[in-house]
Amino acid sequence: MSRIKIDVEPVLRGFVERLQTKVCVLEQELLPRSAGYLEGILPRGCWLVIVDAITHKIAGEAVVASLDAAGISNALYVIEAAEGEEVPVADDRKAGVLRDHLRASAEIVACIAVGAGTINDIVKMAAYQAKVPYAVVATAPSMNGYTSGIAALLSEGVKTTQPCDPPLACLVDLDVMARSPARMIASGFGDLLSKPVSNADWRLGYRLNDAGYSSDAMVLVEAGSALLEGVASKLPLRDVEAVGRLSASLCLSGMSMSLAGSSSPASGGEHLISHYIDMTHFAWGEGHDFHGCQVGVGTITTAAMYERLAALDPSSWDIEERVKALPSWASYEEVLRTRFGSLYGAVELHAKQAFPTPAVLRERLTRLKSGWAEILADVQSTLRPALAIREELLSAGCPVTFREIGVTDERARRAVVYCKDIRARYTILHLAGELGLLDVWADDILRDLHGVG
Repeated sequence: MSRIKIDVEPVLRGFVERLQTKVCVLEQELLPRSAGYLEGILPRGCWLVIVDAITHKIAGEAVVASLDAAGISNALYVIEAAEGEEVPVADDRKAGVLRDHLRASAEIVACIAVGAGTINDIVKMAAYQAKVPYAVVATAPSMNGYTSGIAALLSEGVKTTQPCDPPLACLVDLDVMARSPARMIASGFGDLLSKPVSNADWRLGYRLNDAGYSSDAMVLVEAGSALLEGVASKLPLRDVEAVGRLSASLCLSGMSMSLAGSSSPASGGEHLISHYIDMTHFAWGEGHDFHGCQVGVGTITTAAMYERLAALDPSSWDIEERVKALPSWASYEEVLRTRFGSLYGAVELHAKQAFPTPAVLRERLTRLKSGWAEILADVQSTLRPALAIREELLSAGCPVTFREIGVTDERARRAVVYCKDIRARYTILHLAGELGLLDVWADDILRDLHGVG
């Protein structure tokens, strides 16, 4: 019986010179052959294999055995949970400790991250800061960051996305991925199903703020979306090919961010909702779930906001009234202090960057009103109905309400209304706020789609 392999090389062929990830292999029984794929990609010398206690057993031991069989010098580094953590959390402290370890070693010439989001983000940032090339061996199809040029790290209580270099190689053993916990598979699918809405936010920012946009990155986004057709109902069964197509789509999504030079192709308002849930979990002990599971719930919410936007009649807008309603930064700063409490210091810079002057707000709303039909058609070209997204998430075994991801009704409203201030990138949440409709829309959507209230 032949091994299942998902070949992404034809899609990447036109971008090979612009992508730092030179090898991306997704097939069965890959771990015993991992050394062969990495030779010639990583420099010859001692390779540091970085794991945690769980990923060491899942894949780390097999990777080390493959390196040993190939005669490649290697050493093992185990990332451990800090005090108060059940499992390691990706934060700038752990990345800094690993960075210093890499810098202090004269023997280590490359490193290999063996794990999923946490391990990959820690290693990616540490390797970037230490100027050491790295590869990743994926252990779960839980998120799209494997091949991206950013690392998601907790910094001063806030989930941040920091620029860095992608891996030179990404190896994905499909048998390992298919054996992942069901919730991690659901997380990967939830992360990817955000693309219709995150891409709409990307187009919205491009239209209203002249933000950057990359049609090349969209080629990879669309190729990844095509891979997902028909896989949702097969994921709960751990169908190897379906999980492989999900994994390939996640890798393409990460590369789309590398091409775009930002996370915009894959991250919009739905991700802000997830980031708010994360930051309040780590700061205040409130419940949370896997990143992609939170993103899926956020996607349903922001997709419904776009539906309410489309139902508006811009001819009735009084732009000057909206400009007059804009508070001063000093007064809004007090609102933020109340909303974020101990997290205010970490939020302030992002909120201030996103806060418009009266002139900026006037110009933006005027541009939207005068170009309404064209702008609406543009953002709608990527969108899907909120209920259709919800049904596909359900088919894949993903959570679809805030309660299912450990978020109380009161906190769900906080997440939807407050989260726009933790990032400066423009989204439907920012626009709803500037139109004075965010609170009303949030209450309606939370009631109608999440059973809140």
